[in-house]
Amino acid sequence: MEAVNSIEPGILPLVNALNTTGLVRTFSSCEGHFSPTEQTLVDRNHAYVRFVPAEDITTEQVETALGQWLIAYKKKHGLMPVRVIGYKLFTPVDDDIDVTFVIELHPFNRFDRPETKRTDIDRAIFQLAPLMERG
Repeated sequence: MEAVNSIEPGILPLVNALNTTGLVRTFSSCEGHFSPTEQTLVDRNHAYVRFVPAEDITTEQVETALGQWLIAYKKKHGLMPVRVIGYKLFTPVDDDIDVTFVIELHPFNRFDRPETKRTDIDRAIFQLAPLMERG
């Protein structure tokens, strides 16, 4: 998980690509942890980046871009061995709703060995990041 001023190296290319778009500001990420010894109460069998619209960028602009990135990835790389999904997350905070966006990268086969999952997720991150940089 991302600590203050610390981004795991495996997810860094995707975090950088998202921030470079000028559309979003990332605030949380995880490169994924697949070994049985790395598991906690929270599911860590996927990588993710959470983000919000950048200053002067609308939610609609982020929704459009997120959809374009996901479609571009699917057309170019398919659904296997990594399934890439994106969504808007609504989290209740006190009497308000916090709205953020999430991109998740899931190994398609949950029964693959941890090393295979790591390799597949790392490859997908390097495939997805350039699609964002192109706009």
